[in-house]
Amino acid sequence: MNGGCGMSDIPCIYDISLINEEDKLKEDILNGKAFDILLILLSGSKTVKEISKELNVPSFSIQLYIQRLIEANLIKITDKKIIEGKLEKTYNLASTDVEILNYLKDNCKDNDGKENAELSAQHFASLTRDIIININKYSDKPHKIKAFFIKADEEKMAEFKKELDELFIKYQSLENLESSDTYGFISILAPYKLGD
Repeated sequence: MNGGCGMSDIPCIYDISLINEEDKLKEDILNGKAFDILLILLSGSKTVKEISKELNVPSFSIQLYIQRLIEANLIKITDKKIIEGKLEKTYNLASTDVEILNYLKDNCKDNDGKENAELSAQHFASLTRDIIININKYSDKPHKIKAFFIKADEEKMAEFKKELDELFIKYQSLENLESSDTYGFISILAPYKLGD
C-alpha cells in the first residue's frame, strides 16, 4: 500500500514532524511557558536553576522547554560548569533582542494582547538600554535623557500628544541617509497611574 510519499516517506515524515514541532512551540509560547523563559533571557544569561526559581516551575519542566527553544534556534548554550559534581549550563538568546522579539510578536499576534504588551515593553527597554549605553561612549554627541511624571487632565494630554506627533514628524524629516551617525528618539506617553 502506498499512503502518500512512497520512497520519500522519510523526508515527508520529517517535514510533518517539523511542522508539528513548530505548532507545538507556538502553542507553548502562547500559553506563556516558553514565552516567559525568553523574556527572562532578554535580561541576560541564566541557568535552568535560576529560571526555575524566577518562574517557580520545577527544573525538569524548564529543561524540557529549554531543549525545545534550542531546537528552534531561539536560545543557545553559552557556558558549562561542573558545580558540586553536576554539569550546569548557562543559556542566552541565540540572536539579537530585536530579532527574538519580532519572532515572538509574529507568533503571539492572535493572542489576547497581554503578550504583545510585554513584548513591546521588552522591545522598548532593549532599545532604550542600547541608546543609554551609547551615550557613555559618545558623550560628545547630542543627547538628552528626561523622565517626568505629572498629574494632568486627559484633555491636556490629548493636546500634548498631537504636539508630540508633530515633533516626531519633524524628527523624521531630519534624516540624512548619507550620514554615518544614527540617532534614536524614543518616546512613551501613557497613563502611569489612574485615579479611582
